[in-house]
Order: sequence, then C-alpha cells, then structure tokens
Amino acid sequence: MHITEKTDRIKKILLDTGFDKAGIAAAGQLPKAEYLKTWLAKGRHGEMHWMENYLDKRLDICKLFPGARSVIIIAHNYFTPHPHSTDQTIGKISRYAWGRDYHGIIKKKLKNALRQFREIDPRMEGRIFTDTAPVQEKLWAVQAGLGWQGKHTNLITKEFGSWVFLGGIVINQELQYDTPVQDYCGNCTACIDACPTAALKPYQLDARRCLSYLTIEYWNKPIPTEFSHKMNNWIFGCDICQDICPWNGNAKPTAESRYHPAIENIAPDLKSLVALDEDSFKKRFKKSPVYRAKDSNFLRNVKTVMQNEPIETG
Repeated sequence: MHITEKTDRIKKILLDTGFDKAGIAAAGQLPKAEYLKTWLAKGRHGEMHWMENYLDKRLDICKLFPGARSVIIIAHNYFTPHPHSTDQTIGKISRYAWGRDYHGIIKKKLKNALRQFREIDPRMEGRIFTDTAPVQEKLWAVQAGLGWQGKHTNLITKEFGSWVFLGGIVINQELQYDTPVQDYCGNCTACIDACPTAALKPYQLDARRCLSYLTIEYWNKPIPTEFSHKMNNWIFGCDICQDICPWNGNAKPTAESRYHPAIENIAPDLKSLVALDEDSFKKRFKKSPVYRAKDSNFLRNVKTVMQNEPIETG
C-alpha cells in the first residue's frame, strides 16, 4: 500500500472513531523539547515531581517506544457552552472536568483505532498515550499541524480553540507527515492580562502560581495566602485564560455526550460541597476528573473560597 493511501486511511479511522482532528509527525526529538529542562531547573513545575521522571523519554519519544517512526496525534473537542456562575455561593469547576474523565474515553478510542491500523498492516506496532505517559503532547500536536501553542501554553486549534484533549499513538511505520501551522496569537496578551495570580508570561507558565495547579496538583497543604484570596471561587482547575482567549469565541459544542456536564457540577453550591464526607465525595466524583484531587484537597479548596467570601448559613 502506498504511504499516502495508508496515511489517509489511518486519519479516516481516527475521525470515524470520533476524534475531531488528527495529525502526524516524524518520531524523534522535538525542536523545543529541551525547554522542559529549563522549566524543571527553575522549579516551575512546583511539587509535580513526577515530571522529572523519565526525562530522556520526554525529550525523545524513540526512547519511550524503540523503533518509533511516526507520532499520530489526535484532538478531541470537549467544549460545552454553559457559562460559569458569578454567584458567590457557587463554586467553579473547570469545564474539562464537568463531565466524565477523558482518560478512559480517549484510551478506549485509541485502542480501537490501533486495532484497525493493524488490519491495514499486520506488521504495525504502536503504543497509545493520553496525558499519563512521559510524552510532551502539546509539542507533538504543534509538530503534527493540529494547531499552535498559545501564550497561555495550551494548544490552540482554529476550529475548536483550546478546548481540546490530546492523545496519540506512536507507531513503527513511516507515514506522510503534516506541517506545523503558524502561530496566530499575534500581539494579543488577553490571557496574560486576565490571569489573577500572574502565572503567565508569553508562552511560559509558572505552575506554582497557577490556580489549576494549586487546586489539583498541590496536595495536603493550605493554599498559600498570596493566592488564596485570588481564587474567585475556583475549586477545581481554572478556565480564565481560556475563557478570555479570542480563539475560543466561536467554540463548537462537543459531539461526545460523556463530556457534557453532570447537572450537579455546572454550578455546585459551596455549602453542599463542604458537607461532603469521603464516601459522598467518591460517589459524586468517582467518574469525574475532580476525583484526582481527593476529598481532603477538594474540601480544602471549597473551604478556602468560602473563607474569602463569607456565606450565610441561616
């Protein structure tokens, strides 16, 4: 089979599987991969020490999957159009965590796609990944032409803005490769200007100042006072830099029903959340990305924003 036909069939399989975009890049070391070393050396990853692990594989995907020839990257739109509440008695959960956890959804689709790839060529071997393997997915998505890395450091696509999950498959076959696209952020600094904790500089994120990091990855400690008064009711994640991005102005609702929000997660009442115990937290959030924070840290977030704005309990 000609390489062009094989590439076209692989992309069609991915789109038919339910993904919204697919691109392909040659396996190897990425042009900007070394930036990760600088970021880690400056401690900007905070207490996400797992990012220091398998650094050689993060820098060169061929060390993750020996024999790698191509990296196939997908984007899965998760946008739902519900607005975040401005009511001070309501907590804010990042849009990506309103529905079901994306890891299982994407992995199942990728496994199904890889099985179909092998029907095209039985010699094809591959490894799937979505957020849990030591892979710099955003850089690979740029290299595969899905979009560009915005000044808020998230991938931006023309069609879906930055409301996309990423994942992919590294395979042992050469394919036809896509070309990186232009950076369309221009002179815009909306995301940087809107960040309440000054976590952003152009194309740079200091996770230690980011509300998403503080509410999800910063475990078992009080949120530093420097940032706790700037949470603006965010109790899991933060969408400020994405909500303000002009490229997200025409976002399309996702076709994946499992990403649509559970009713109780769109505008959760803080008083009801603070009453959750470990069992009720598990029952409510077991299938949600919120579960990652664990009940103790989630309740810490809830109590912190409630202290910022006293809520009547009458």
